[in-house]
Amino acid sequence: MWVTKDAKRGDQIRVSRGLYYHHGIYASDDEIYQFASPIGSEISSETAEVCITTLKQFLNGGVLEVRTYTDSELKTKRTPDEIIEYAKSHLGEKGYNVITNNCEHFSNRCVFGKSESSQVEDAIKMLKNMFGVE
Repeated sequence: MWVTKDAKRGDQIRVSRGLYYHHGIYASDDEIYQFASPIGSEISSETAEVCITTLKQFLNGGVLEVRTYTDSELKTKRTPDEIIEYAKSHLGEKGYNVITNNCEHFSNRCVFGKSESSQVEDAIKMLKNMFGVE
């Protein structure tokens, strides 16, 4: 679940970009870890990398949302220091792919050690339903 509130160190954050959400990891207002293009195109596989930006740049006029966790998620969630350390250790990492390795995958790897994207899973389900695929 995502809520509108102030973020704390190690929080997963997101902002709506219209058709999709852009995800990141909050360390401070001056230190947001994200998988994006340094030149502004978050979904460019050629230029995207794990990098640091400011909260203002991350939001780009949008509204900050912070992830809240279920009890079972809290059991596998890393500590804020572990989350930030993981994000830091991947600075400069490339290999962005909108389907298999996007900003949400990166955010979930930082927090849970698992590469998952509910946006991709939801899109695949929608397409399967549209075409009657089981």
